[in-house]
Amino acid sequence: MVSIGGIGFAIILMFMQLGFLGSVGDTAVLVYERLPCHLVVRSRDYLHVFDTGTLPVDTTASLEGLEVVRDALPLDISVSRWQNPQNGSYRAIALMGIDLDRPALDLPELKTNAGVRLRSTGHVLVDDASSSDYGPVNGKAFGTQDIGVRTDVGGQEAVVVGTFRMGTGLAANGALLGSRETFTRLMPGSDPDETSLIMLRLKPGVAPEIAKQIVAKRLVQLSGPARHAVVMTLDEVSSAEKSRWYTETPIGMIFGIGVALAVVVGGVISYMILASDVTAHLGEYATLRAMGYSNQYLIRTLLSQASLLALIALPPSTLAALGLYEITSAVAGLPIRMTILWLIIVWTLSVVMCNTAGVLALRKLLQAEPANLF
Repeated sequence: MVSIGGIGFAIILMFMQLGFLGSVGDTAVLVYERLPCHLVVRSRDYLHVFDTGTLPVDTTASLEGLEVVRDALPLDISVSRWQNPQNGSYRAIALMGIDLDRPALDLPELKTNAGVRLRSTGHVLVDDASSSDYGPVNGKAFGTQDIGVRTDVGGQEAVVVGTFRMGTGLAANGALLGSRETFTRLMPGSDPDETSLIMLRLKPGVAPEIAKQIVAKRLVQLSGPARHAVVMTLDEVSSAEKSRWYTETPIGMIFGIGVALAVVVGGVISYMILASDVTAHLGEYATLRAMGYSNQYLIRTLLSQASLLALIALPPSTLAALGLYEITSAVAGLPIRMTILWLIIVWTLSVVMCNTAGVLALRKLLQAEPANLF
């Protein structure tokens, strides 16, 4: 039980680090998962979804003139400053602006009365997944009780007229949604003639890859910043966003290194467990060698034990990790979920880790003469 518990602890470490790493990628594409489009046009200055650079908003008219494009929808997105209405403190908050007649985000809340109230400049919806640090009335989460609350956003007064559900990310623990006019008012330095991203919806039957080539040619023909814009499919944008957070940001690298360290820790624990077992049964192993059993037989015996330890420890460790995922998600406000990929990776690494430790633990025995082991 102690051996299984030690290996199970290492397995839980791997699950948790992979879960944290997965949440980095999941939160990075929350916005893109709500875009009802096929192609995305973005500036070459694009860094991540909340630091996009800008494009001329009249680029939408130029792209709608293409025979393959049905709609070109502008989306304004950046990070502004929100004042907690309860204690007056300030926090960074994601701010999004959309054309309410042709919304670039697929949100059911836009079809309700809250969506109608957004037409007044300065009126916003707040993501009900926003952290309690932003000051909801009940101290826990934003809801109907916050309708009518007035606070400072970007140096201007904003009025909360409802909530929506999208989810927050690592760039900001809260999010606001309003019209493009509201975005211009609440985002210091913004220009109504510029937009952050352009979403392209294609006509029925048009393949995204073919449309992408046509749009790219049109962008080259335009002048100004639009000439240097980049068009990508929605899948390409999501993959690039995840890759950027995994490999180019400190937090993604930290969790990636954490996975590697969890494997090392698990290997050390497994080695100590199996080495202690070999030492405790040194006489029995020596007897087997003296009786003529081959080294291959001894290796198979110990590797079978190592594999059994891993396989017995995996189910309870997986259940424990699922429970910890739920607790951590609730406390941190980040989506942490178990995936088939995480299961395959952890189960494979666990068996390999234990077998490698078994081989190392048996090395001393294999190098010694049977007579010296009694």
